[in-house]
Amino acid sequence: MSRQVLQEGCLLKRGKVNKQWKERHFVVDNKWAHYFQGGKGSPQGSISIETISQIGQIGDVEPGAFTVEIPGRQYVLKGTTDTETKLWRASFVLACKEHNEDIS
Repeated sequence: MSRQVLQEGCLLKRGKVNKQWKERHFVVDNKWAHYFQGGKGSPQGSISIETISQIGQIGDVEPGAFTVEIPGRQYVLKGTTDTETKLWRASFVLACKEHNEDIS
């Protein structure tokens, strides 16, 4: 299957070491979630969709945020509004369905 962009735009990511929220430009497709510090260019980081083991419910770890878990790392993410957060979470779930039908 070829790559298909499911969602692109601003998403807030809580830092792994520095727990502050940082705005990142995310591009989520059916293979990868890439994030950029200031728009396009080289990604600051990437998440292989097939390595995602769990997508947490909104509010489980942080109010208004959801988690994306891969081996050895948990990403805490949220949109700038509740609606955007729901749309971003749904995009991650949709991307994962090809690789792991148990994710919801």
